[in-house]
Amino acid sequence: MMKTISKYLLLVILISFSFSTFAQDGDAVFNKIVREYTLNEDGSTDFREYKELKLLSHLSFHRMYGETFIIFDPVYQEIVIHEAYTIMKDGKKVVVPDNAFNEVLPRAAAHSAPYNRLRELVITHTGLEVGATIYLDYTLKTKAGFMSTFMGEELIRDIVPINEKEVIIRIPEGKELHYKVLHLRTGAELSQENGMNVYTFNFSSLSPYSREWGTDHELLPRLFFSSAKDLDRAYFPFVAQPAFTFQANADMEARAKEIKKENKDELKAILAIQKMVVDEIATWNLDLRYTGFKCRTPKEVWSSNGGTPLEKNVLLATLLKKAGYTADPVAIIPDRYYDKKVGSLYIFDGFAVQVRTISGLIYLSATAKSSQDLALSKTGKKFLVLDGAIESLKTYNAPATASEIIYHSDLSLSADDKLKGKLFVKLRGNANPYFSLYLDSAYAKRYGSNIKEVKINTLEMQESIFDLILEKENACEQYGEYAFLNIPLSRSGISSWGFSYIESGRQSPISLKERITEEYHYMIELPEGYELISPEVNLKVENTIGKLEITVRKEGNVVFITRDISLEKDLIQYNEFDAFNALWKPWMNPSFQKLILKKPE
Repeated sequence: MMKTISKYLLLVILISFSFSTFAQDGDAVFNKIVREYTLNEDGSTDFREYKELKLLSHLSFHRMYGETFIIFDPVYQEIVIHEAYTIMKDGKKVVVPDNAFNEVLPRAAAHSAPYNRLRELVITHTGLEVGATIYLDYTLKTKAGFMSTFMGEELIRDIVPINEKEVIIRIPEGKELHYKVLHLRTGAELSQENGMNVYTFNFSSLSPYSREWGTDHELLPRLFFSSAKDLDRAYFPFVAQPAFTFQANADMEARAKEIKKENKDELKAILAIQKMVVDEIATWNLDLRYTGFKCRTPKEVWSSNGGTPLEKNVLLATLLKKAGYTADPVAIIPDRYYDKKVGSLYIFDGFAVQVRTISGLIYLSATAKSSQDLALSKTGKKFLVLDGAIESLKTYNAPATASEIIYHSDLSLSADDKLKGKLFVKLRGNANPYFSLYLDSAYAKRYGSNIKEVKINTLEMQESIFDLILEKENACEQYGEYAFLNIPLSRSGISSWGFSYIESGRQSPISLKERITEEYHYMIELPEGYELISPEVNLKVENTIGKLEITVRKEGNVVFITRDISLEKDLIQYNEFDAFNALWKPWMNPSFQKLILKKPE
């Protein structure tokens, strides 16, 4: 048995090592990147990119940078290639041949007839080897009208180092650029050139950004810019699109009212309409930058049986309105990005629908069914109402809530290997699947295994409490005279996050899924003659990150177990890693999650 376990652990370590070494700093380096954005007098725009990329590993050209992908709309845009070649290690120049430029349908536009016009230019670089340098220089030219506002977003770093990077933004004289640089202290150098105001941002010796688990991409240095004076002047042209008048055809209105008629309960009707949109209307995950920040009307989305995330949320809001509910689509914006002085819609980080119910406001997604109010998982975000009829920007803040998972139980293990007892379960915040329990109390069975009966005691948005009757045959893994009993734990707690260690040498902060408290208090009665072989535990930790208590003790034939953890921060800085590990490592330790018992001879 030990030999099998050792082989398994070795495999896990090798797999973990392979993931942690993927795309390391030494795979490639950008010697130079220049990205130029130009707003012309006639409203057309040009985006030019020049890059020099040195390849330092086989992975860099087999998996990472062997091809360049450029998505564009040929109705509005064209690509002009200035140069595309490779300088091999020995100095030989290899020009990219004509047959290495190929247009394909972007994967996100597959099966979406309204967006089948989009194309992706795939440039397959040639002459690649370790030590070679790729050179590419192209311009994406865009006609006026593709976007209502000249705006953009620039992520400053890449997954490999950048020696030199220049971002240049040109707008006609008489216009002013409004911009915001996040998480990096730098500003633009302003100059004039051929009747243009030129804003130049210079960066050097940029370290790569981390792709380790728990990386908060909102903390990465980035630049938002716009020619709009403020967010209002970008927002109102955007919501002036016909989609935001929420028009429906007779079929749409009839379907919405039919669902409401079938579900007399308000929340059940709202969730049934959401389910219909999620399940029956396809989702086309196209970024708004590729559609010119345009949104088709709900009628068009309904007729085509599919839409982008924005389009589906506008459709959901429209159907809810036609059913008689107060609903509005909203853009989700990280608090760090929100700035009314910068009119860039690139700050949008997703979409949802705000619905006013008897119990208050709730937020729903049109692309995934909800177990709980979406707002409870969006701490640190704003919801911006998208409505062409409002006169000023209207925002709502997501609540700053922490989740709680609490299990208490008296259990008994019989000599014939049956585990029986009643689990008391309390769930709060985002951990509380209120909508799912409201629709079907049997959903509570997911919070245990071999559950025979469910009794709901409290069912509220913030807190649900229920009892689970557990009866499990073959409760232990048997190895001769030894039995291994897994301690009942929630599948939706910290252990479900999928992370068990901090990578060696990690420098980036750790962004946790949420602030959370988990408590498990058990009394497990053992059969006569059973011995507890796993050592008793008495571990208590309290620091700036939170608290932990793990205890296991045996009195007579009863084992008393406590597993408590409270994480009071959801962003762990580098100088807090030791404190975090003091809580995290014991909690994730498999040996603290099971009992080893010895049966009587």
